Amino acid sequence: MKETLIVLDFDGLLINSYELLDTTFRQFGLDIGDLERFKNRRKFLKYIGGGKEVIGNLVNISLPKNAVIRQKLTENYHKQGQVFPEFTDLVNEMIDSPAIHVGIISRNFTYHPGATIRRVLKNSRINESSLDFVIPISVGVKKINVLEGMKADVFKNSIFVADEVGDYRAAHETGYNTILMASYGFDNRERLIKKGKVPEKSIYESPAKLVKKLNKLLLRQELFV
Repeated sequence: MKETLIVLDFDGLLINSYELLDTTFRQFGLDIGDLERFKNRRKFLKYIGGGKEVIGNLVNISLPKNAVIRQKLTENYHKQGQVFPEFTDLVNEMIDSPAIHVGIISRNFTYHPGATIRRVLKNSRINESSLDFVIPISVGVKKINVLEGMKADVFKNSIFVADEVGDYRAAHETGYNTILMASYGFDNRERLIKKGKVPEKSIYESPAKLVKKLNKLLLRQELFV
């Protein structure tokens, strides 16, 4: 019986999505700004730039080109997307554990996001075929609705690992036992604390530190054999 549920975010947490977005935009002569300014931007503004970049981007972009940009982004994910290497062994151990129901959710903007996520995982030597779930979240669907639907009574423990203020709020409202947040992803440490009310002890500034904490947590619960 798998009594522990572990839900991992994908973009920003497991992979460096900013780098892929930045590369793609630059291939079309567009600019999404530096990483820190990108992190402080909200929603769709992340993808068209802030006050410094948005005018030039809107002048150079058109709706037909938007479809081409999305196609190129998908290609870049397939060719260049890599899970942070610190996560590889741990994710595979979680997949192999008979006590853990583990999978990935993400609001990914590539074409066929489920297949894209699995492609990146496979390229990163993760046994994606044995994951319990991979759930791409469509535009307009609230993440809290997905997390609520996954948190069944059969799970004695529920762990959510992500990187954005909205992720934390959704998991907190849903009642996940443990929430771990990455400040190296789409939201920085300051925003997670001030806007998200995330406890400082739950924030990790690098993949290595987050993986170390999650590994200790799972070993303490004797979820690895």
